[in-house]
Amino acid sequence: MAKEIKKHEVPEIDKDTIKKIVAKAKDMRKEKGYSYEGFALHASINRNTYFKFEKSATTGENFTINTLLKVLRGLELSLGSFFEDL
Repeated sequence: MAKEIKKHEVPEIDKDTIKKIVAKAKDMRKEKGYSYEGFALHASINRNTYFKFEKSATTGENFTINTLLKVLRGLELSLGSFFEDL
């Protein structure tokens, strides 16, 4: 018997927040002059994982806090400073 996979549905209000977070991180990455692949390498994030993270800017799909923390370390930002102007 196949194991049932439960999918977590993300409420629309949360999808909007996810889109804002990812869009800000993406803009900051570009300001620092990184391609998405170069940044993934710099931040020690799997290229596919980082691609899915950036794709969340349009889809609002969920990503892990661990991925966000790696992105922020790569951008040399604290969690507090990143969310200050969101």
